[in-house]
Amino acid sequence: MTRALLAAALVAAALARCGLPAWLAPERAEPASLVDWVWSGAVTPDGAVVKAKVAAGRSVRLLVSPREDLAAPIASPPERPDPGQGDVVTFRVTGLRPATLYHYAVAAGDEIDFARRGRFRTFPAGPASFTVAFASCARTGSDSRVWDEIRELDPLFVLHLGDFHYEDLAANDPLAYRLAYAQGLTAPRQARLYRSLPIAYVWDDHDFGGNNSDRTSPGRRAVRRVYQEVVPHYPLAAGRGDVPIYQSFRVGRLRFVVTDLRSERSPRGAADVAGKTATGAAQKAWWKRELVAARDAGELVAWVSTNAWIGGADRRNDGWGAYATERRELAEFLAAERIDDLFVLSGDAHMLAIDDGSHSGYAPGGGPAFPVVHAAALDRRGSVKGGPYSEGVHPNRTGRRGYDGQFMLMTVRDAGGREVCVDWSGRRLPHDGGRLQELVRWGKCFELTPRPLSLPPRPRAP
Repeated sequence: MTRALLAAALVAAALARCGLPAWLAPERAEPASLVDWVWSGAVTPDGAVVKAKVAAGRSVRLLVSPREDLAAPIASPPERPDPGQGDVVTFRVTGLRPATLYHYAVAAGDEIDFARRGRFRTFPAGPASFTVAFASCARTGSDSRVWDEIRELDPLFVLHLGDFHYEDLAANDPLAYRLAYAQGLTAPRQARLYRSLPIAYVWDDHDFGGNNSDRTSPGRRAVRRVYQEVVPHYPLAAGRGDVPIYQSFRVGRLRFVVTDLRSERSPRGAADVAGKTATGAAQKAWWKRELVAARDAGELVAWVSTNAWIGGADRRNDGWGAYATERRELAEFLAAERIDDLFVLSGDAHMLAIDDGSHSGYAPGGGPAFPVVHAAALDRRGSVKGGPYSEGVHPNRTGRRGYDGQFMLMTVRDAGGREVCVDWSGRRLPHDGGRLQELVRWGKCFELTPRPLSLPPRPRAP
């Protein structure tokens, strides 16, 4: 047995005597000889993607096993990296069982980096109940207690709605974006979260470019490249390379439609007329196809729209109010296609807020109505955007020792019948060491009915 394996065995034995699982080994338990950071995502019922930054020049593989000690593992080689990608490797794991907890670690020869061991649970193969944590907006390299709180709640995965960092990069420099991501991925509490739970992540303005950034951002090409290098993501609908990062995935009968509202975004100060867009024409056409397909399949849709949907028309704000013409087009499409099994998840504004659909209708006549849920900030000062929101607004708080941490838990209850129920619980962790608090709770049951092919759409509004 090598020294690394012997040390790992001793650490595992010590943790077991303390009644702690080995995957919770503290950061200092073993120096990272192979891996600087590692995280997982793009989870499906039978697979996942793992990304890791490894020591230069090392030939590595990924070991995956349902056993905590990684016995009888599946060994996956890394994909061939794109030219100039650096030391980040991608492992694409397939052939797994649905709804199963798997453990993984990077290995080279007979050396295994147990100190950076991770885990993920594959998604269920059919209708199922599950919990997701989602939020946005954290200081660069944040090591707030909020990361531990989310990890200990053990959701199926974490949905990160942007502003992973606040570097506000304004140059076409891939290295700068890599370093910005690395600050979060190596912060001890964040790193433990990312090794313990898979992630689905889309950027917003501060991690795409600067504040209120759009398609004119100087770093646009670099950040698109680095996202694909560093982030374990689902297949991008636009392909690979210099493309926007919109994507979709399913968990049970819930389809997540994740939009990129920065890559193709018109400047917010432009005249709000036809052609001004937050999505770009190709993404908008894809969004419409995704929602129609979900409706026809009898699926509920979680639209990840990072910016505030609700709010008055105003070119000075950074939400959909600055793109009111396009917002009306999307609302008219939903009304014409009779799509109402839908809710919106948003970040950006540093607040917890829920609207029950009372204020979300922007088609003629005020429809369609759907819930809108905001969750932020993980580790930033409070702010309020958009509204009004039927269930109130809870901006994050700032204290002498830092910021509170806020996030949302979303619980989906699906027994396989016609109804799927969703409950949202907005949580705050006080920065002063207080206990986790629930600030807002609301839920809704949706009746899912696959649309008969013979049912014509409603006439479009003139």
